[in-house]
Amino acid sequence: MQFLLHGGLAADAGDAMIRHGHRVHQIAELTDPTPALSDPRELLADLAKRQWCLLTADRDFIHAIYDQGLSFPLCMVLLIAEPQHRSAAVDRLFERYKRLSPKRLYTVTPGRVKVRQLPG
Repeated sequence: MQFLLHGGLAADAGDAMIRHGHRVHQIAELTDPTPALSDPRELLADLAKRQWCLLTADRDFIHAIYDQGLSFPLCMVLLIAEPQHRSAAVDRLFERYKRLSPKRLYTVTPGRVKVRQLPG
């Protein structure tokens, strides 16, 4: 799978994803990252077109997706952990779920992994 690092995630989260066999991309790789960052609808459309999943630490962005009822055909991972614990959180995610399902939000906290269906 391919993931876009979003919401201020550092390279450590990306390195953990690579360790589990996934590719990671940066916001700068998007054609026009500025409008996409401000509008969840545009970013999700761009990600769906590229077949990239989303790896984020931005809770407000996830809340906006649910508030607006935006659909997304791939999966999202929300990391709610301190920067020094994000790599371990990604490891915990893949220990629990070998394959991530489409149209699901995986919320990873220091104590657990929670799965929720995406809107739409």
